[in-house]
Amino acid sequence: MKRFFTLLLTALVTLSVSAQFSDGYYRLQCKETGRYLTVHNDYVNKDAAKRTGQVELQSLETVKDFDKVVNDPGGVIYLKKTSKGYVIEGQNFTTAGHNFYLQFTEKDGAYRVWTTVTYDGAEYTRYLRDYEDDYGKSYITTDADKSTNWHWYVTPISDADKQYFGLKGDVKAGGKYYTAFFASFGIKLGSGMKAYAVNTMTKETTTLEDIGSTVPGFMPVVIECAGEKASDNKVTPLHDYDLYTGSNYLEGEYYCYIVTTPSGRERRDNPAWNAVDYDPDTMRLLGEANDKLCFITATDVKYVPANRAYLYVLEGSAEILPTDGTTGIKGVKGVKVQQEAAKGRYTLQGVRLPDNIEPQKGIYIEDGKLVLKK
Repeated sequence: MKRFFTLLLTALVTLSVSAQFSDGYYRLQCKETGRYLTVHNDYVNKDAAKRTGQVELQSLETVKDFDKVVNDPGGVIYLKKTSKGYVIEGQNFTTAGHNFYLQFTEKDGAYRVWTTVTYDGAEYTRYLRDYEDDYGKSYITTDADKSTNWHWYVTPISDADKQYFGLKGDVKAGGKYYTAFFASFGIKLGSGMKAYAVNTMTKETTTLEDIGSTVPGFMPVVIECAGEKASDNKVTPLHDYDLYTGSNYLEGEYYCYIVTTPSGRERRDNPAWNAVDYDPDTMRLLGEANDKLCFITATDVKYVPANRAYLYVLEGSAEILPTDGTTGIKGVKGVKVQQEAAKGRYTLQGVRLPDNIEPQKGIYIEDGKLVLKK
């Protein structure tokens, strides 16, 4: 069973001199567990604080491997200093919106991150702590255990090894790698990369417009990558940027937060649930067809992926919408996104054809790609 983890705020009483950080983008990594803090939701359980003095921020999780956070916008944390303390910003979420301010105290090469809460007339100190959750999702709260996992490395995001933020080229078309991207912060692209808006869209096709090397925050885009790996596509997070004033039909979601029971049953009635259903009739995801970059109908996607630009299309649009202005293809079913393609030749209805028989004129799927036989 895959393990997820919980962040906790734990009570302590001994404080020392607080650290000072410049406003900027950082990664927070627990010294004891090696797990990274990420923002994956914007839900805060305020009722728990009223009842017990606990602070439950179910927006924050921890992730073990750097490879899982290297291209995750949720792991890009903006620390902002205010007169009340520091706030965490990320994924269009801010702790200041919930009157939650943090202090940083240096300890043994790392930091204890703490805040104060008032309950029933008394003030309590709470420390950020990484805690393993047996129920499959993680969140920040308080508990009585104050013995482990409370020291945090606070590292500015840079081009250095295991400190950078990069994008993975997960769609290959025409010999190039692409990805769909959406975040609340802007990015400065690295060498060999380009960013595109979808500036026109009809029921049959789309076209892309090069917007330059800077992507504004809150803007969904298609990224042409320099390579397949995140290390090939390092980008610099930006807090200040110029807005894009052209047309862009792309959409994006910050979260895909699914709440389940220990047995795996989905809990849509849970207030922490934060996911958008994928509708194959009105949504298209970035993909490839016949070695062309397209927006396609996906059949293997249940929810709109977080931080991935997508198209909300007109009713009756083609299942495959090219990005080069050529006519799209209707009546194609069963197109999968980012899945290993089935080998062989198939009809558009999914019927496999014999390898030793040349098909008649028409459109077929060969090794996962659309092919037109003339």
